[in-house]
Amino acid sequence: GVDPKRVCVDTRNIPEHAGCFRYDDGREEWRCLLGFKKENNTCVEDNSPNCNTNNGGCDTTADCQNAERNEENSQKIICTCKEPTPNAYYDGVFC
Repeated sequence: GVDPKRVCVDTRNIPEHAGCFRYDDGREEWRCLLGFKKENNTCVEDNSPNCNTNNGGCDTTADCQNAERNEENSQKIICTCKEPTPNAYYDGVFC
């Protein structure tokens, strides 16, 4: 689950397939979930996510790994959040 104080208050402009994060200072930011990429103000499917592009969609402080996905033989991204913010939100899109 997401820490309640990290849940965004203003959810009007969050597109589908995005996660929103509230910072300690009250700022709110949405980012596309893993497997999606930002296009204008929407999140569209990303068929070839890669750690070399935008850290794979992971938080800038997270480690990004390209993992093979056997079912569809397509790339999947694994984000690993590190200290001092080891808690992953939305699979590591935010740390």
